[in-house]
Amino acid sequence: MPNEQKSLLLGGDADASQVKKKTKTKKELYEWSIGKEPPLLGLHSISKHEVLEAYIKKYVSILTKNKCADQLMLSLVDGFAGGGVYTHPETQQRIPGSPILMLNAIAEAEVEANLGRRKPFRVNGQFYFVERSASTIEHLKKEVSNAPSSANRMENIHFIAGNFTENLDKIIAKIKSRGKAHRAIFLLDQYGYTAVPMADIRRIFYELPRAEVILTIAVDWLTHFVNESESFKRALKRLELERYQDLFVRIREDHGRDWRAEIQHILHGHFHQSSGAECYTPFFVNSVDSNRAYWLLHFSKHSTARDAMMELHWDLNNHFEHFGKAGFGMLCLGFDPRQVPLQNQPTFAFDKDARELTREALLIEIPEKLSEFGGSTPYQMFFDRNVNDTPATKAMISDAIRQLAKDKDIEIFSENGKQRACDVKLNDTDRIRLAQTETFLLRNIKD
Repeated sequence: MPNEQKSLLLGGDADASQVKKKTKTKKELYEWSIGKEPPLLGLHSISKHEVLEAYIKKYVSILTKNKCADQLMLSLVDGFAGGGVYTHPETQQRIPGSPILMLNAIAEAEVEANLGRRKPFRVNGQFYFVERSASTIEHLKKEVSNAPSSANRMENIHFIAGNFTENLDKIIAKIKSRGKAHRAIFLLDQYGYTAVPMADIRRIFYELPRAEVILTIAVDWLTHFVNESESFKRALKRLELERYQDLFVRIREDHGRDWRAEIQHILHGHFHQSSGAECYTPFFVNSVDSNRAYWLLHFSKHSTARDAMMELHWDLNNHFEHFGKAGFGMLCLGFDPRQVPLQNQPTFAFDKDARELTREALLIEIPEKLSEFGGSTPYQMFFDRNVNDTPATKAMISDAIRQLAKDKDIEIFSENGKQRACDVKLNDTDRIRLAQTETFLLRNIKD
């Protein structure tokens, strides 16, 4: 690797001309041409691809629990599709890109959904693969046509040459023409941090409330190039962050070594509030290639989708982390210079130790959260209110509530008001409240 490029990847200040050169170099690294070896895939992207394939299969499994249904209408959009294949950075073997992974996931999910069914089931999937480069899209067409998982699906695969934003309205119109459900998954694995304006995300959720969006953003590059230049201002404008430019510059000047963490703290809240999605899941992608952090952001309007993504990260236990602690208060949105610097908050890995820390934190913090409701509340309402604020899954929260009921700290009632045993499965309509016993009240007064 040339020294100049290496210095950009590993850090250090850079002016606007260096930023442009870096962007051009990165695009050149991801060009495909028939007859040439495919580009190397970053190690961090292997983790992203693992999550994508597993999530699509999990998505289909959740929506096919009803054995009476004979099909699932689903649209999958890859806004930055690439050429369909990469070279593994360590083994040098050819590995599939995200379009092929989407096709593979649907094919495998369809097989699994048919197990135990008398009536044949199919995933009625439409695929939209968007790519700007002419040579890359030709390469993609070849790879897709040769993929076993594309058999009998080619008429449902749409190759769109051009810019994702410029083609978004056309894609949305096609999805809406398929019926009323409008189920869709958008993968927006952009090259940097400005290819997908926040207006695109809002438009997706406005037009397609059942859609989900998986967005990657090179947040470390964004924070690294904080300055007063016009190029940085244009980048902020696409992300609707221009009002923060002066604040970002001031934070960089005033907060010493922790300034990047302070800015990223603001970005967390901004991306959620600007997306139009009720549910938001941010994760770090540890890039050992470039020594830079990327974010994988999952947006949806439904807590079930957010919970499914969280379950997946626990199941895979790969290279993903998030800021903050194990219980509630995963992210403290907003900027307050009087707070303890965010870099002092430990990152959270989805491993055995993190699971135990999460359980301990939930046992302490669930009663505190329940006290905010001022009485009993349906379990689903409690979960929806707190879903964005914890790495815990719904099952983890349910288990903690049952343990608290066993310890007589919480009481559980059925929808009709009958008290339930602490060892039974918690229903969404069950109501939970702080225990009204004298022992519980006296213990908490003493604490």
